Amino acid sequence: MTERSRRRQWIGLLLAAAGMAAATVVVPPLIAPRRAAPTPPSAPAASGAPFRSATVPAQFSALSVQAEDPANRLTGGASVVACATCRGGHRVRYLCPECALEVRFALPVAGTRKVTVWYEVDGPRSLKVSVNGAAARIWPVNGPDWSTPRSFDFTADLPAGQVSLRLYNDDSPAPDLDEIAIA
Repeated sequence: MTERSRRRQWIGLLLAAAGMAAATVVVPPLIAPRRAAPTPPSAPAASGAPFRSATVPAQFSALSVQAEDPANRLTGGASVVACATCRGGHRVRYLCPECALEVRFALPVAGTRKVTVWYEVDGPRSLKVSVNGAAARIWPVNGPDWSTPRSFDFTADLPAGQVSLRLYNDDSPAPDLDEIAIA
């Protein structure tokens, strides 16, 4: 290899590295999640007290969880099936007296949240929802067929940190579940 070809290789390598570095600076949302800008320290008190830095409080952002998400837990005979009319292309069915769907997610701050449950069902049924193992609330649902998405919503006081919603019906069959949205 000649000296000239080695220089060309090094120049090419340096240009590629510079291009990647520039792309990292110019296009950060493609490389890293967007983060809140740091809060500048406040001015020192007249007494000469040290700087204080304010912390940015955690904020809630709406989220949705597909019933078929692998992070969820299915018990009994509950199973995932393809669904052309469902938001994620699948739904969880066969929620029965021994079967349940446990949806798991994390919240940065506690608060009263609107929970929307998307489902499909043929006729009247009911669904029980328990938050973090508390007593379940029962929700009547109805639908025209197994291919028309429907929803109901309720409010719940959800804690910060890990949250578990258990959806089931231990008295009779439940609707098929598509998505759970927290707003």
